[in-house]
Amino acid sequence: MSKHKLAKRLSALGLSVSAALAGGYLIIPYEGSVTNSQGVHIAYKDPVGIDTACYGQTGKDLYGRTIREGMRYTEDECLQMLTTSIQSFERAVDRIVKVEYASYYQKAALISFAYNVGEGNLATSTLLRNLNSGNHIAACNELSRWVYAQKKKLRGLEVRREEERRWCLGEVPYDPQTTLGELIELVSLTTNK
Repeated sequence: MSKHKLAKRLSALGLSVSAALAGGYLIIPYEGSVTNSQGVHIAYKDPVGIDTACYGQTGKDLYGRTIREGMRYTEDECLQMLTTSIQSFERAVDRIVKVEYASYYQKAALISFAYNVGEGNLATSTLLRNLNSGNHIAACNELSRWVYAQKKKLRGLEVRREEERRWCLGEVPYDPQTTLGELIELVSLTTNK
């Protein structure tokens, strides 16, 4: 499924514009997933050995079970878990960011970052201090520093952080810009009913 369609599907599941953009363009593509030949998602160990399901889901699944390597999930189950997790991270980001976001894209980048590193790491970061002091550019540039897992620099994190940094600064390709307009229109249609 294209990033555009993923973002629209996540919006239909109840995510805000920024959260749907984060899920479709920044979280799913960078978190990845392991599927079998029938398209069933299989829980796996991430690069640092954490049991992970679907699109970076750790801890408990949507049924309250502890995720273990080998567990199986449908695409719908994965998207539901992702939606619930993104909503939680969006609330956390909104709670700790004390300034107005520069754009939907900046908020999407922060949701993606928090989803990947955790609310606690964002809450205690120089990134957040810079952002809350109004220095959006310095805050966004801090994303480039978060490319290590267990003291190992990971190429996948370098690529993801660069994408998040560009989004944070409002430098997004044409496709997300088109999707943004469509998501805003979908949200306005559903709130005007």
